[in-house]
Amino acid sequence: FVNRTIEEKYFFEHKPDRIVLLDVLIALHRKFDRPKEQYNNIAPYTNRENLVYLAYRGRNAYSFVTMRYISEIAGVIAYWFLTCLVRMLRLEPLFYIDEEMLARRQMSTNHLVYMAYPYYYLFHALMYDKRAMAHASLPLDLVRMPILYIYGTEKNVMFHDRRSLAILEREEMEGRSDCRVVKVDGAGHWMYCQRPEVCEQEIRKFLRSGKHDLDDEVVHEGG
Repeated sequence: FVNRTIEEKYFFEHKPDRIVLLDVLIALHRKFDRPKEQYNNIAPYTNRENLVYLAYRGRNAYSFVTMRYISEIAGVIAYWFLTCLVRMLRLEPLFYIDEEMLARRQMSTNHLVYMAYPYYYLFHALMYDKRAMAHASLPLDLVRMPILYIYGTEKNVMFHDRRSLAILEREEMEGRSDCRVVKVDGAGHWMYCQRPEVCEQEIRKFLRSGKHDLDDEVVHEGG
């Protein structure tokens, strides 16, 4: 959506000027014009990470499809069968801290499988409509649309493209843009549930560093 608002000339309203990404950081824009030579030796993902992502996303997508087109019971059975298989093969990306959080919130398996619908549409786009993924990247202009990326450290693998992470860290270190990277210790994939005070503080700080004050916008929208 962000890249479409930049590239489509007719799009004038509701253009975001700041972006917050939580625990998932995708690839750089294909037209990104900063020097990349020093990042060519950085592999976006390792082979094991790619295998873990395929197993994790495939399990979620297949469970959702089964629930949607067959039955809820079949979807739940598929989810737990594939979960056992993924864990047996040691391809589970999440750590115990996320499992404990889900147990405390008493989230039903039906709800968990339903939340997996983005993975179904991801695979569907990759197989049948790759044009839908053409804009799936970070914004081209990180000065106009800086990014705050927050991620938890307690995971078996990280969900970020290493080149994108290196670029954002360099943007912050050299003051090229307002981009920031925040690493949250003691939190996993759902760091906004496990360390909500840290996430809220960092997001508010990031938004206030822009053109508009957060509190003024909230008052304006409410009144």
